[in-house]
Amino acid sequence: MSDEDRRAGGRLLTELSVVLRPSKGGEPIDDRAVAHDISINGFKVETQAQLADNMLLSFTLELPKGESATGKGRVVWTNRETFACWAGVEILSLPWSDKRRLARTLNPHGVDWDRLTSVCVTVVMALTVLAAAHRVLTSPHLRALAMTLAPKAIALLVMGWALVGLLSRPRR
Repeated sequence: MSDEDRRAGGRLLTELSVVLRPSKGGEPIDDRAVAHDISINGFKVETQAQLADNMLLSFTLELPKGESATGKGRVVWTNRETFACWAGVEILSLPWSDKRRLARTLNPHGVDWDRLTSVCVTVVMALTVLAAAHRVLTSPHLRALAMTLAPKAIALLVMGWALVGLLSRPRR
């Protein structure tokens, strides 16, 4: 993982309690470890346990407000000092709800602009279709034109659907 990948996104520069366990479960490796410099991609951990590069772990980060995030991680670097072992943990998997909880902790005032834009576009399109349908149904001239063009529109839709089906077949 490059430095740019590791540094992408928001970071929480604080200390949070973290419980480290073997990846397959079992007794904690360290239930008093401390996570520093936390991001959605990983964190730096200070522990009394002996960790090794590429070691797989399960972890539970104790987030503010009594929340937690549990996931799987991999040790990407270690540095043993006199009183502690420091290590970088890459987050490999995190349940969707825990990922959202961690993201909310990292960026409490963030707005999901992509989702908001998508919802707005969908609402505008739905309102446009409803306004057009209302206009067609209330105008005798447009209603007659729609009835005349309906068979051709249905034929175009069926042919388009068939064409998409033909083009999306797996090739042999």
